[in-house]
Amino acid sequence: MKTLFLLFVACALSGIAIPLPEDLPLLAAGMTVERADQLVALALAGGLGVLCRDAVFFGLGRAFGEGALRWRLVRRLIGDSRLESARQLVLARGGRAVLAARFLVGFRSAAFLVAGAMGVRVRDFVVWDAVALVVSVPVVLALGAVLGTPLTAAVLWVLDHRLLVLGMVVLVGLAWVTSEQQAHADDLEPAG
Repeated sequence: MKTLFLLFVACALSGIAIPLPEDLPLLAAGMTVERADQLVALALAGGLGVLCRDAVFFGLGRAFGEGALRWRLVRRLIGDSRLESARQLVLARGGRAVLAARFLVGFRSAAFLVAGAMGVRVRDFVVWDAVALVVSVPVVLALGAVLGTPLTAAVLWVLDHRLLVLGMVVLVGLAWVTSEQQAHADDLEPAG
């Protein structure tokens, strides 16, 4: 019961108080699954948490209208281009934009805020978000269950070999910077 409550809270706070997508706590919860009935309980707890979080963004848009889209904090956190893309999606798809946005990481909050601001009906928002969550939450939990052991082993390997991994990252970074500098120098050479 405690695990279900913690998953609900982690999903409800993701993207608001916790700067991570809900996929991470769902993957972690999936790694704990031992029986199918656990998957159902986790999907319900996680799905309700995500629905609550999504409703916060939708509700802000609904309460403050399109003025919320001009708030400096919103524009800085979400970005003008994402807000405009979300506006175009909602104009083109209406409430179904909520379904599409569920599968676009980094775009969800913007689309839900815009959907609320542009007057998508509450019933449409809840229905389309719930439909999307019925698909996405169990899939992410199942990925955690299937990939849990290999993923844990990979993380532990990286932690055990962190200096090697850091060295590889530095070398790749240096190679990239060098190739970018060379490409820039080639662009500056006069054509012969």
